[in-house]
Amino acid sequence: MSRSLSPYWITARYSSNCSQCKAPTRKGEQIFYYPNNRTVLCSGEDCGKKASREFEANQFDEANCVW
Repeated sequence: MSRSLSPYWITARYSSNCSQCKAPTRKGEQIFYYPNNRTVLCSGEDCGKKASREFEANQFDEANCVW
């Protein structure tokens, strides 16, 4: 079963630290996860939320690009 390597929001199964701001993330919190390199971002405005918005914007641009 192949899974997409695109990042997505998940509920943390383990406690960890945000790879960007180093804030602790706890089991049960929403985190932004990059499966290709197992990077975790907290749900903070400058970390996970920002990365999620940028990813969604890039996907929109790619889907609606007219050359």
